[in-house]
Amino acid sequence: MISIMATIAAADDDLAVQSIVKRVLVRAGHDVSTYDDGAALVEEVRSHHPDVVVTDNEMPVMTGLEVVRTLHADPDTADIPIVVASGSVSAATAAEVLHGGDQMVPKPFTPAQLQAGVTAALESTRAV
Repeated sequence: MISIMATIAAADDDLAVQSIVKRVLVRAGHDVSTYDDGAALVEEVRSHHPDVVVTDNEMPVMTGLEVVRTLHADPDTADIPIVVASGSVSAATAAEVLHGGDQMVPKPFTPAQLQAGVTAALESTRAV
């Protein structure tokens, strides 16, 4: 698998999962900033325009799906790929996330699954 250095903004309300996401992606060579909720993540994305967004789906304040909708509705952030991690997601939610060209990874995920989701997201933007 080709490693592509990227800036990544990631959100999860579970600090242990947040730490794992950061550790896995930093070890893969990425620069990662983490946030506790979707609203803080959206604010970061709007001000710093990372290469990829990684978000949990089930969070307080703003869910991962709400993050996807908010970022895709803003012309300044619409092209930033998003990886949504979820342990349980409805078919409709999955379809909406995937329709936008974004990625989903199961939760709990393995380091390889997380890295594969981020790599696919990066490759999708470079292919355009």
